[in-house]
Amino acid sequence: MGLALIPLNAYWVILAEMRWYMILTLNPLFVTPVFFLLLLVAANAVFRVVCPQWVLSVPELLVVYVMLAISCTVATHDFIINLITTMGWGTWFATPENKWETTIFPHIPRWALVWDHGVLEGFMEGGESPYRAQVLLGWGPPLLIWLGLVLVMFGVMLCLNVMVRKAWIEETKLSFPVVRLPLAMVGIDTPGFFRSSLTWVGAVLPILNGTLSGLARLYPALPHFETRARWPRFADPPWNRLGAPYSFYPFAIGLGYFVPLDVLFSCWFFYLFIKAQIVVGHYVGVARLPGYPFVMEQGIGAWTMYGALMLYLTREHWKRLFTAIWQREEVDDPDELLPHRLALGGITIGLLVILCFWRVAGMTLLPALVAVGLYFLLALSITRVRAESGSQHTVWDLEPMNVFPLAGTDALGKGNLIGAGLSHWFWRLNRSHAMPTQLEALKLWHSAGLRPRELALPMVLATVASTFAGAWACLHVGYTEGAATKCIGYANWTGHEVYNWLNHMLVVGRPAEWPRVVTVLLASGFTFVLWRLQLRYPWLWLHPLGYCAGPGLIWVWCPFLIAWVLKSTIVRYGGQRLYRRLIPLFLGLILGDYIIGCIWAIVSPILNFQGYQIFH
Repeated sequence: MGLALIPLNAYWVILAEMRWYMILTLNPLFVTPVFFLLLLVAANAVFRVVCPQWVLSVPELLVVYVMLAISCTVATHDFIINLITTMGWGTWFATPENKWETTIFPHIPRWALVWDHGVLEGFMEGGESPYRAQVLLGWGPPLLIWLGLVLVMFGVMLCLNVMVRKAWIEETKLSFPVVRLPLAMVGIDTPGFFRSSLTWVGAVLPILNGTLSGLARLYPALPHFETRARWPRFADPPWNRLGAPYSFYPFAIGLGYFVPLDVLFSCWFFYLFIKAQIVVGHYVGVARLPGYPFVMEQGIGAWTMYGALMLYLTREHWKRLFTAIWQREEVDDPDELLPHRLALGGITIGLLVILCFWRVAGMTLLPALVAVGLYFLLALSITRVRAESGSQHTVWDLEPMNVFPLAGTDALGKGNLIGAGLSHWFWRLNRSHAMPTQLEALKLWHSAGLRPRELALPMVLATVASTFAGAWACLHVGYTEGAATKCIGYANWTGHEVYNWLNHMLVVGRPAEWPRVVTVLLASGFTFVLWRLQLRYPWLWLHPLGYCAGPGLIWVWCPFLIAWVLKSTIVRYGGQRLYRRLIPLFLGLILGDYIIGCIWAIVSPILNFQGYQIFH
């Protein structure tokens, strides 16, 4: 059932996001898997009465959910759509004026992109079939190479999760807010979830408002409450530079309820902390520095130090594992997803393959090592952040396009700049990341009291099937609808970012700028200080996770602030008893918002207009 639903889910997501820009996968809890799980739970309720032998068990429900969640890490706005855009953008938009054919194309490997303008014509303009020999031969070879890289990266992530699963799920017992709703829906975490009146009170509010909001696109006079992001307008500096939208997403408020209070506070506090730097910098005169307040550089330092601290805090776990593997002692739990020695071998071989890939793409050894190392350090860090906060993560600070220029382009060479640009599609924002989804699947399985090894085959099959289904869905929607003509969500931004950056770096370049380097070092030190303060003064509620993730919470900082106010008030005046009693209400907020979002994602393509959007 999971394999059968993956192509349907991939097509639905790509059609909604690429054609209509109705976002379903940029939140840590993906929308469509929850909707499919709800349909299966509803079908179960009917089967219990009319056909009991057809009832799906809890493990069967979770397997389908996990496979669909994994598919959303590929068939998504910030992954496969970015890849398809990058592969065709340069050839289609190259002109004599931008001179890409002489400045960029000679340095890009021929196997990396689609070079046939005739093949791209149908994709960009639509109205053609992708199932033609010319199209398959034009897209097939480069796409297979990139999809092979995707499978290797996902395999390394799965092996890394084997290494950290026990430490982060069984020993540290992180909160994992993202898994609370699916667990409640299958009857594990919140017994009687669907029978609770609070669940339906929470669900009815976003369903009603979402219905009115969608209809208001057709009938603007219809009363409704706008939950999507709105941008306040200021005319005078420094307020006109803030760029701080506010929103009231029901699903984000619901998710925030399950985040620890110190993490919840830190997330919205450090978002405003960055904005305060703009205001203060204007009045003290440092805002004139090019690049101030160096948000990207602060992110580079914060995420690097956070990743290093995360590895340091789990050093005993790593030491125990590596010592046992080295001394050939018995380290494997027979129920583990994979044997630890096999996982370590998979990590080693996978990293070498990825390193060789970027060497073949033109990167030299040291920059390739830095790029690969930073990517998987960030993968571990994002996984930890999702496990602790469940927040959306908008992270591209550590990607080579931002890190490499710190040393100056003259020291890099053209091959490393090309590699940095070609990797942008999977580095961009990292909102639909595979590694945290894999660990959340293992957390679901553990909470159900099941053996992790039983989940290995479904996860591997889902990864392979999703990789190819996502690519197929992108090409099908592009050729039938027209990526550059009708597709509102075609990743134009990714194409502009990659090729404009490459053109600037290859033609103009950038010298090493010491203010940026100093900012990276200061941000690293500040993250370390926050960690020490958290250990010594936990009542300060300044978690280093917030300094990493907070500045990127452009869309959900306000819902997290609302959730913090609600949760802190509930806990202070009602204690843990009231907190637990209200869990169905906040889970209902998430469920109701997702239900109406999915309904509009079905209705909008049929009626040919953009209806209510959950997010963005």
